[in-house]
Amino acid sequence: MTIDQLLNDPLTLALMRADRVDPVSLRTMLTGQARRLAEAQDMPPILLTFSDTVMPHGGIQGG
Repeated sequence: MTIDQLLNDPLTLALMRADRVDPVSLRTMLTGQARRLAEAQDMPPILLTFSDTVMPHGGIQGG
């Protein structure tokens, strides 16, 4: 399962909602961390593909 799939999984989204975790903020933080790690290792950044489009089940649509 990819990170994108995990963050769009209905069970994961339900747990994040129960823990008051904002999916968009979490994705933003993960993207920033990936960028910083890539820069620290002098590698091209890892791109996480997703959009901020909310899906009917309350998740974020990956793209």
